[in-house]
Formats: sequence, structure tokens, C-alpha cells
Amino acid sequence: MELPEIAVLTLLAVLAISAVSVSILILHRGRLYRKLQPESRPRRWVLFLLLFLFAVFIVWFPVWTMWPHSLVSRSLTLFFGIIFFLAGITFKWFSGLADWLVKLSGRPLR
Repeated sequence: MELPEIAVLTLLAVLAISAVSVSILILHRGRLYRKLQPESRPRRWVLFLLLFLFAVFIVWFPVWTMWPHSLVSRSLTLFFGIIFFLAGITFKWFSGLADWLVKLSGRPLR
């Protein structure tokens, strides 16, 4: 690997680590969560869904790059595709329904 490739990979790794860290800090409702204005706080179900999608990606991507034609890789690709599609559809069309279900269950939305 050359220096620009290492720099880009390092930057992406730092970005991924910081995004996950901030999401977890917000989900724990710590100091960062209390500093945010109530109307700017992200919905908890959105953060959970994004973290789950990221976890599936972390498992899928290395397997797919090392063994692209194996049964496990194809199964994980299908699983990742389904999760990615469902997350996108939920964000686009069913966010009102997800908000309603969260409120109905008695959990806080934000």
C-alpha cells in the first residue's frame, strides 16, 4: 500500500469510530445528549437501525472481499442487501409508522 491509500483508510477508520462513539454517547443519554436542544436530538430508533446496519457491514465486507464466491459471502451479501433495503424503506416511507410504534410502546422517541 502506498501513503495516499493508507491515509484514506486511516481517515475512514477514524470517521467510523467517531460516528459509532457519538451514536453510543447519544443513546446513553449522557452529557452530549443533554447539551443538544430537545428538538435537535436524533430519534433513538434511527440510531439503533444505523448502528445495526453498520455492524452487519463490518461483518459482511471483510468476508466478501476475501471469499467473494463462497456460500457464506453470498448469504451475508443477501442479508446485508435486505437490511440495507429495509432501512432505506423505513427511513423514506415508514418513519411516521416507526415513530408511532415507538410512542405506542411507551419508550421515548428522542
